[in-house]
Amino acid sequence: MKMKNKILLTLALLQFPVVNSQFSVVHSQRVMTLEECLAAARTGNTKAKDAQNDILMAVEQQKLARSKYFPTLGASAFQFQSSDYLIKYSLLTKEQVETINDNAESNLSVDDFTFGLIRKGTNVGLTLAEPLYTGGRVTNYNKLADLQVDARNLQRDIADDEIVMSTEFLYYKILELHVTDKTLQAMEKELESIHQDAVNIWENGIVNKNDVLSVELVQDQLSALRIKTSNGCRLLRRALAKHIGMPDEDIDVDTTLNKDIVPPERLAVNVQTALENRSETRLLDMLVEKSVLERKIAKANMLPVLAVGATASYSKFTSNSWNPRVMGFVGVQLPLSSFWSERHEYKRKMIEEQKANDFRQDKREMITLQIQDAYDNLTSTYQQTQIARKSIGRAEENMRISREHYQEGLTTMTALLDAQRQQQQALTQYNAAVSEYLQAKTKYLILTGRRQDAKQK
Repeated sequence: MKMKNKILLTLALLQFPVVNSQFSVVHSQRVMTLEECLAAARTGNTKAKDAQNDILMAVEQQKLARSKYFPTLGASAFQFQSSDYLIKYSLLTKEQVETINDNAESNLSVDDFTFGLIRKGTNVGLTLAEPLYTGGRVTNYNKLADLQVDARNLQRDIADDEIVMSTEFLYYKILELHVTDKTLQAMEKELESIHQDAVNIWENGIVNKNDVLSVELVQDQLSALRIKTSNGCRLLRRALAKHIGMPDEDIDVDTTLNKDIVPPERLAVNVQTALENRSETRLLDMLVEKSVLERKIAKANMLPVLAVGATASYSKFTSNSWNPRVMGFVGVQLPLSSFWSERHEYKRKMIEEQKANDFRQDKREMITLQIQDAYDNLTSTYQQTQIARKSIGRAEENMRISREHYQEGLTTMTALLDAQRQQQQALTQYNAAVSEYLQAKTKYLILTGRRQDAKQK
């Protein structure tokens, strides 16, 4: 008796949180709705972060491309010291020096009548240049950068769609296990009642003990199944927390199951319209546009470049004073060797453009099949919910009749337990069917280009 009281006291103490002056060792569990999980995943998921960083990188690339429209400004400074003069002037020719030597009987050389200029010097300056014509390089590079930003935004939308579907999968699997556990609890209570009936009938000598043992075996099986369900739910909760960017928090889902089952006909949309609304379709169009711009850039590399500019310098060469100087210039660069080397790159880009068109056509056909498959799956899961709903009513009625017949001695315990198993399966299958339908609904809305509808469903 003392041991029993000690155990009860220990269990009672465990009900209270242990708190000291620093912190509490008890962590409260956070229950989250589907909307809260989706909002957390859109900011905390690794794919979402990567997609946002890709956009920021594309924006910086866009700014870099736009800077090519502005003049380039460069500064330079140099100082030199030469072993000899850079410029030399001779006052007399060699013949004149030889004539002087003959007349004056001297031994002079041309160097004796030569003086030099600029042996050392210093120069600092600024150069400003603006390309007037580049064959379309700058314009097409900017279009390509703008296209990259748009493509990254579409890729973020696609990543968001994948995050939504993955989050819903984990969320509804956890919810499904919660509902299954509640169903098993209800079955356990019902089995307790059946067990008590079996014990009473056995004690009255109407049946043997096998009926009691059969019920107890089923009870053991349900207990083992509840343990597996609990472990699976715990693992999925951790996976969901990691997926939405909250790995250190103990989270659970709101166990309210949305059973608003909408017939597929009310959600159906024209396949061609859905195809054009898809982010992937617009991304394929951008892929073709990208190949066109790259082809134009390859062609521009074979064309001349015209630029104007000005230089301002401050130099000291021939005197001890600094001399300012300003000079304007116009320049043309002709890529002569590029004309026959770059044309191979141009032809390669033309082939890439054709490949991009073929790839777009193939993927559009694949997306069409994907949309049709998503609608077929939506229809199938909807039909499964309707069948499962009818099965619940039939299983409950079968269970009621089997129990009455058993109490009246008109059926066996095996038949009663089989009816109870069918009732459990019907409830479990219905919850699973609803979960699969809701996921199929979200997937169909997303795959038909109705992302906002999927968010608000």
